[in-house]
Amino acid sequence: MQSNLRILLVVLSIVLIITTLSLIAKNKLPIKYSLFWLVASIVVLLVGLVPNVITFFTSLIGFETSVNLVTGIILGLLLLITLLLTIIISEQKRKIILLVQEVSILKEKINK
Repeated sequence: MQSNLRILLVVLSIVLIITTLSLIAKNKLPIKYSLFWLVASIVVLLVGLVPNVITFFTSLIGFETSVNLVTGIILGLLLLITLLLTIIISEQKRKIILLVQEVSILKEKINK
C-alpha cells in the first residue's frame, strides 16, 4: 500500500475518532450511536497502520491492488452506516406514530 494512502487513512481515522469523542462529550451524539463510528474509525486506523494485513487480504480475495480493497472496505462501512441509520429512522418513526396515537387518545378523553 502506498505511504500517502496510509498517512491519509491514519489522519482521517484519528480526526473521526476525535470528532466522535467530542460529540459524545458535548452530548450531541448518544453513546449507542457513536459505537459504530468508533469501531469503523479503529478499523480504518488499523488498515493504515498495518498494511501487510491489507496486502494479504488483497491477494486472498483477488483484488488487483490494495487501494481497491481499501476503497471496498470504506464503501462497505458506508453502506453499513446507511443501514444502521435506516434502522434508527424506522424505530423513531414507529415511536412517533405511537406517541401521536397516545396524544390523540388523551385529547379525546379530555374533550369528553
